[in-house]
Amino acid sequence: MTSELDCSIGEGGGSIIRISVALAAGKNSKLTLYNIRSNRSNPGLRAQHIEAISAIKQFSGMSSLDLQVGNSQLTLTKEKEENNVASVNIKTAGSIGLVTQAVMFYSFSQKRDLELVINGGATHGKWAPSIEYIQNVTNKIVSKMNKKITLSSSRYGFFPKGGSKVQCNFSKHNNLTPLNLVERGELEKIEIYSTVSKDLAERQVAERQSKSFLKEINISVEVVENINYVDSLCSGTGLTIVDCYSSGARMGCFIPGERKLPAEKIGSLCANLWRKNSSSSASVDAYAADQMIVPMALVEGKSEITTTEITNHTRTNIQLVQKFIKRDITFSREKDCFSIIVN
Repeated sequence: MTSELDCSIGEGGGSIIRISVALAAGKNSKLTLYNIRSNRSNPGLRAQHIEAISAIKQFSGMSSLDLQVGNSQLTLTKEKEENNVASVNIKTAGSIGLVTQAVMFYSFSQKRDLELVINGGATHGKWAPSIEYIQNVTNKIVSKMNKKITLSSSRYGFFPKGGSKVQCNFSKHNNLTPLNLVERGELEKIEIYSTVSKDLAERQVAERQSKSFLKEINISVEVVENINYVDSLCSGTGLTIVDCYSSGARMGCFIPGERKLPAEKIGSLCANLWRKNSSSSASVDAYAADQMIVPMALVEGKSEITTTEITNHTRTNIQLVQKFIKRDITFSREKDCFSIIVN
C-alpha cells in the first residue's frame, strides 16, 4: 500500500481524498497526502472533506495535526482505539452524501456495526447525490454485495444554509459477495422523490416538478410519486428519479433546485438525464459506477458492471484504487454502454 500520494493525479478532486483516507484507515496504515485539490479554483481541503476525514478518524483511531480548510497536505497515523460511533458537524451547505460515501468505502473493510450522525450540510445540493439517491440507488446496489446500509433524515438541508440532520448505519457483514450487474432487464417501475421546503408548499413546487418530469418522458410504466414537503433552515428543492429494473438494477438521476429556476425546468432537466440513462442498456448510471469501484475492489472474486459512460471521475477512481489494492480493473466499450471488470 502506498504511504504517500500526490493528489493532483487524474481529475484531482475530492474523491481522491475520500478514497485514499478510507483505504489507508481500513488497513491502519500511515498516509501522507499532498497537492490536495491543487488544480482547483479553491485549492486544498474544504469543509465536507474535513468532516468525511473526521468521521473516518473517529471510527478508525487515526490521528492528524493538519486538518484545516485550505490545507494542501495531510498526514494520518494510527494512534487511538477504534470506535463504532462517529458524529460530524458540517457548518456549510456541503454535501452529506460525500461524507457518507467516504464512510461507506471504509465500512467495506470493517466487520462491525458503524453508526454515523451528521449535523449540518445539505441533503440536496449541487455536484453530489441527494439523500434519496443514496437511499434508493447506492444503498440498494451495495445490498447486492451483502452490505446493508440505512439512511434516515430528521431534518433536511438546502443551499445556502444547510442544517440537515442525518443518521447512517453501516451493518456488520460476514460474507461479502462480488457485484454482478451486467443485464438490467425490463423497466418495472419509476420512483419519483420530489422534496421541497415547506415554505414552497402553497406554490405546489413539489407537484409541479414531478408533473413536468412525467409530461416529458411520456412512458407507460408503474410510477410511485413521493411528494415531500420538509422542515429546513432555508428554501430549497430537489427532484430525484429512480428506475427499478427486473434484474434488481437501479439507476437514478437528480437535479437540485436553484434560485430563479422554475419547478417545470427542474422536471425538464431531470427528464434529460433520464433519457440519457434510458438510451443505454447499462445497469448502473455513471455516478453510481464511480462509487462502486472501491467496494468491488475490496470484495474478493470477479465483479462486473455495465455503465452508461466512463467519466474522468471513474478513470481517476480506478487509477487511485490500484495504488492501494492489487486488483486488475479494466473497462471496455460494448454496443451502447461500457463494461467495468474487477478481477
